Amino acid sequence: MDLSRFSLEGRTTIITGGSGGIGRCCALAFAQAGSNVMIASLPAESIPPVVQEVEALGVGAAGLAVDVSSEDQVKDLVAATLDRFGRIDALLNVAGGSYSRNPEMPSFQRGTLLELSPEDFMGVYDVNVKTAFLCSKAVVPHMKERGKGAIVNIGSISGRSTKHERPNMAAYGTAKAAVMNLTFHMANQWGPEVRVNAVAPGIIDTPRPGGTSLARLESEGLENIALGRHGKPDEVAGVALFLASDAASFVNGSVVDVNGGE
Repeated sequence: MDLSRFSLEGRTTIITGGSGGIGRCCALAFAQAGSNVMIASLPAESIPPVVQEVEALGVGAAGLAVDVSSEDQVKDLVAATLDRFGRIDALLNVAGGSYSRNPEMPSFQRGTLLELSPEDFMGVYDVNVKTAFLCSKAVVPHMKERGKGAIVNIGSISGRSTKHERPNMAAYGTAKAAVMNLTFHMANQWGPEVRVNAVAPGIIDTPRPGGTSLARLESEGLENIALGRHGKPDEVAGVALFLASDAASFVNGSVVDVNGGE
């Protein structure tokens, strides 16, 4: 096998949520594979440290504070990326979450279905589904014009099953199921030039909101995971890198689970 097919040398990748746990690891992994990286994230002060880490790996990096649920701001992101790097080869839609941890993004609360307000239920879709739709729609015309591109959406095991789910994750689970189903439609409509796939992580050990105890994090859900531990952000990044690379040139419309056998 030609291992150079894993290389992203000379390419450019946009990573939404690129200053967070999974997003930052993806930025570093893609940089190590040779890609220039545009970090789209909030808050603004979270971006420069990641840009510096990426640049230290010898590739180009830039960052922009963007609310990726805003169509106008997404268009500005694409324009800024093309102005800086002249091309967009890959998009990673990492931005999202089970509830809003970021005061600069649309806010919503978790709860059971009977407890949720319509605003909170739809807020989960704004952060997870709308963002992936807007960013993907914005980059695809450029990718089609170039004749090649790859999009990787971050779904979740929560969108697969309710078997081990907590009742307050219903809105998040349905939103992530929508992200993964959206992936199939994107793959079907945007080929052959653009490949679209998704990653469905299980419980990944990323920074948690204040008030989440370390003991709870270490024990949460382990009895349901065959490997007996939580995942690490770079284990998601490795799969995302594969899906964006030429090594996955015949992988399209797929969702790859990264959950330790949960």
